[in-house]
Amino acid sequence: MKRFPIICLLLLWTFGLSAQTQQTISTAPARETTDEYKPKRHTVSGYVRNNTGELLINATVFDLTTKQGTTTNEYGFFALTLPDGFHRLRISYLGYEEHVEHFDLQADRRLNVSLSEMPSLSTVVVTGDLNSPMLNTQTGKRSLSQKDIRGEFALLSSPDVVKSLQRISGVAEGTELVSGLYVHGGNNDENLFLLDGTPLYQINHTMGLFSAFNVDMVKNVDFYKSGFPARYGGRLSSVIDVRTNDGDMQKHHGSYRIGLLDGSIHFEGPIIKGRTSYNIGLRRSWLDLFTTPIFAIINRSNHEDKFSLGYHFYDLNAKLTHIVNSRSRLSLSLYQGHDALKSKDEYNQTYGNGNYGSNDLTRNDFHWGNLNAALNWSYLMAPQLQANFTAVFTKNSTHYNTLYESNDRSERRNDFTRTEHGYRSAIYDAGYRMAFDYRPTPGHHIRFGNDYTWHLFKPQTYANTSQYGANEKRDTARLAGSNRHIAHEISLYAEDEMVLSQRWTLNAGANIGLFHIGSRLFCNVDPRAAVKYQLSEKVSLKGSFTTMSQFVHKISNSYIDLPTDYWVPTTANLRPMRSLQWAIGAYIMPDKHWLFSVEGYYKQSAHLLQYANWMGIEPPAERWQDMVMDGRGRFYGMELDARYHAARLELSAAYTLSWNKRKFDHYYPGWFNDKFDNRHKLNLNLHYRLSKGTFAYAAWTYHSGNRATTPTQYAPLPDFGNGSEQGYIYERPNNIVLPAYHRLDLGVNIHHKTKHGHERIWNWSVYNAYCHLNTLWIDMKYDEQRGYVRAKAKGYIPIIPSFSYTIKF
Repeated sequence: MKRFPIICLLLLWTFGLSAQTQQTISTAPARETTDEYKPKRHTVSGYVRNNTGELLINATVFDLTTKQGTTTNEYGFFALTLPDGFHRLRISYLGYEEHVEHFDLQADRRLNVSLSEMPSLSTVVVTGDLNSPMLNTQTGKRSLSQKDIRGEFALLSSPDVVKSLQRISGVAEGTELVSGLYVHGGNNDENLFLLDGTPLYQINHTMGLFSAFNVDMVKNVDFYKSGFPARYGGRLSSVIDVRTNDGDMQKHHGSYRIGLLDGSIHFEGPIIKGRTSYNIGLRRSWLDLFTTPIFAIINRSNHEDKFSLGYHFYDLNAKLTHIVNSRSRLSLSLYQGHDALKSKDEYNQTYGNGNYGSNDLTRNDFHWGNLNAALNWSYLMAPQLQANFTAVFTKNSTHYNTLYESNDRSERRNDFTRTEHGYRSAIYDAGYRMAFDYRPTPGHHIRFGNDYTWHLFKPQTYANTSQYGANEKRDTARLAGSNRHIAHEISLYAEDEMVLSQRWTLNAGANIGLFHIGSRLFCNVDPRAAVKYQLSEKVSLKGSFTTMSQFVHKISNSYIDLPTDYWVPTTANLRPMRSLQWAIGAYIMPDKHWLFSVEGYYKQSAHLLQYANWMGIEPPAERWQDMVMDGRGRFYGMELDARYHAARLELSAAYTLSWNKRKFDHYYPGWFNDKFDNRHKLNLNLHYRLSKGTFAYAAWTYHSGNRATTPTQYAPLPDFGNGSEQGYIYERPNNIVLPAYHRLDLGVNIHHKTKHGHERIWNWSVYNAYCHLNTLWIDMKYDEQRGYVRAKAKGYIPIIPSFSYTIKF
């Protein structure tokens, strides 16, 4: 409780700075005033949309008269307070024709702007983009629009949000083909994924081959790897804020896509033209449609041993948006993702004219998925103040059941055994979000709010074994374990982005997190600060300091995102995970085509969790607290980025030099390298427009090999009275570096307009074009003749071609 006076002083300092500072985007001075005449100030506020009514996030609103500007928030809202008089307001967004509004400002003015999409973008100019790394305040921020994601390489012909983020500097992908995200050394569970404001706990399908985000529905992605604003909290390493499209307010249209392993349909349009819209997207895999008939044909010719396997996943996104009036807006966003895996193995053997024999049956049934819902009300309380109230609900569940039956029939006896094992895990979240966006002057952008979440954690396991003889039950054994935790999480935040002078900009704030479980209350205060110095029109310097807290943990014993992993809360015996991160950077734009940046970071984490003495794939539901150990992390590195934009060509390069170290005293007395401590990482990307409707892209990825733990000796073990035995001796964890990873991906998109005005898109892509078999695991054997342990790298993922066909109508 001693922290609260410090909190009050911090908030007073944040809001007590002068509200008279003026935001200056360029070095040109603002219009001078005298003591005899001080012009009145009025606010221009409103929303920026495209010509279908879709709100645009991070659009630039710039006053050409006073050289002041701002950007739209995640709800497309902007507010700019200007002196009275004539003004020229330029509204721009990448890929859209800019709009210039002329007006005489004599009172507060409401301005809703609609931008038209450019049919073809001749030149990409980033100088006017206030969300550019050159001009925004945060370090480590990257924003991706739907066009950016669709322009990335499409694995198996399906563009992917997470795999697009894996190409950013400072991010490691982990295991090949898996949608892992290891940001600045953090684990996969240290990333906060938000879908329209609701947390998403399971982000993968097919063990990570596909992510849970349907690109047809995604409007914008804001990704933070450092310099986290105070409005975000709950994870240590990164924030991925995903916003979906509202739907076309003017006309109905949609698309169909058929890919190698999945397909999708998408429809959107008005329910009440100009007022109410719908947006629905469905994606489904059809691997089961191929495997079911294939196994049926195989089993027809095999009378003794029959096997079947079926797997599918689907994503369903739906959104309704209603404009109540010019100040009020309602939206309901729903998401359901589901995976199902079923297998059946049946063995039948008969003899004695079919009267005797044995029958064995093994059946597995696996289901897992998410259900998310968000009801949002956006209300313009005043020209300078927008409020957003959101009710949220999240469910993440896993259900696994396996059945084994054995029947042995002979002349003397008839034995039957039935064993059933099951696993259930679920987490339920319900709560609200209150967010306020206040812009008193162009030099102040204040955000404050409150979040509340009610958590229910329910991991359960059970097992039944029954034995029968001569049709009578002989014995039954049942084992069951369960755990149930109810927790309450509250966060309060306030942040202010302030223009201190023509060159200095500061974003300062704090996030206060409260977590109550049982009789224990945790309170963490996380201050945040980011500062930018505009050295010149072509050079900016930045620095940031952030602390983060995490109250939930993912229990896992593998590096693949398995549905058997489950989330657990901080308890009375565990401490919340904490992190502290410093970051600095320099950003250079020598002309309108090139942008260079260099960033460095240093991060420390405490109270990290790792399994201590359990080695199974399925975590235990009971006593899991006794099987984890508390540790620390230390991560630092440097990131270099370069981007080139021209009329037909776009190039980008991202290089990362990093160190990733951990320390668990119960496991190893000193610091050791993490499995994904990849010292060097390099991504090169090329996009080239071959013709009006033909686009080619290439991406080359390289990083130092992952690490693995191998024994260094095969020697006699200590004698405990049972005779001398020999075994492997391990020097330290992750003591070897696997071979370097590299691959080349190629692709081409061909767009064609039909005579009915529909657009057809053919996509051909090749994963791992030169078929380099990268290491997935290692095979270790002891060479008795030479007296050492031999390790051999194993890689199995070859070149993978794919194709998709899309029609938009």
